[in-house]
Formats: sequence, structure tokens, C-alpha cells
Amino acid sequence: MNKWFLLPGMGATAAMYNALRHKIDFEINFIDWPAYSGEKTYAEVARRVVDKNNIENGDIIGGSSLGGMVALEIGQVIQPKACVLLGSAVNISEVQSLLAMFSPLVTITPIALVQVLAGKQKSLVSTMLSDANAEFIRAMCSYLHLWPSYSGQMSNIYRLHGKKDHVIPCPPAGVTVIEDAGHLLAITHANEAAAFLQKVKAHLSAS
Repeated sequence: MNKWFLLPGMGATAAMYNALRHKIDFEINFIDWPAYSGEKTYAEVARRVVDKNNIENGDIIGGSSLGGMVALEIGQVIQPKACVLLGSAVNISEVQSLLAMFSPLVTITPIALVQVLAGKQKSLVSTMLSDANAEFIRAMCSYLHLWPSYSGQMSNIYRLHGKKDHVIPCPPAGVTVIEDAGHLLAITHANEAAAFLQKVKAHLSAS
């Protein structure tokens, strides 16, 4: 049986899916980032995620924002049945140019500023960010402009995106769009995200 795994965004935990997990009728493993051990690339993190969670060929992987990008890297380690991206990117060109230009400066920038740029606010998001490993955030931001992007097949990639996403702007094609959603759609639009996941599951079950 194919297992599902969804990673959170950078600086977030599986708690970002609390609202979503109660709206689906099948099992998804909402997983946290592994304890940071000095990884510098998304590929290195991907291998840690695979090992820690026993992800295997044929599983469905995915995530939000950075979680989706690492999920694409997991697809280079194992052979997934599908990859599901929630407000994520397949190419560095899709990431807002300001954030891409900012990433090389992270090593000399206070992590608090990075958290503000990531959308820190008085909510679940701010709670997760305050508990996040600053070195992990710094390393992942530093690598952003070096990420080689995804170059595999797109037929098994399923994408959901907010039209009002200002971190990773909504691509012009190849995505299911939530018109009034921003970057944190799994939190703000759990109903729509759940409906999307249910459709992906149905499609995969029929294929």
C-alpha cells in the first residue's frame, strides 16, 4: 500500500497541518523536519527525511513551500508514485526574485529578520518560527539561490497554489489555483487543500 508523506514549510512543523488532517478520509503522515545535523543542501535534507521516515519506492511525497522542494529532491532518492506541492516551486525562477537575491546574505543577517520576511505573525506560524532551529533556516535560505531546480518528469507532479502568494508567486499554468489564498494555504484554506488532496488520491487510485 502506498504511503503518503507531507513535509511542512521552512521554520514550520507538522502542526501547520492540524486543520487539514481532520478534513481528509485517508492516512497522511504529516512529518517534521529531522533534527538539524549540519545539512547544507536540499538533497542532503531529503536523504535524512527518507532514512528517518522509511520512505520507499511507490510512496506519495510532498510538502508546503520548502517542504515541496525537498520532496522533489526525495524523488531523486527513491521512485515516488507522485509528488504533491502546496504553494511550492519546481524551479528557482518561480521563487520571488527578492527572496532569491536575499538568500546569499542570510549568513550575515539576524535570523529574526529572516523570520519576519517569512511572514512571522502572532499565530500558529509565529509559534512554530520561534521554536525553529535558526541554523537550519539559515542553511536552507543560503542554499536557495544554488538549488538546481527540478528537471524530472512533470506528469506525476500535482500542484496547488494560492493566487495571492507573494513568496512563491502563482505559476501561470500547471497548477490548481485557490483564488484568494496566499502562501500558507494549508493553514488558511484547509478545506480547499483537503479537497485537492482527495482528488489527487482518487486520481492515483484509478491510475
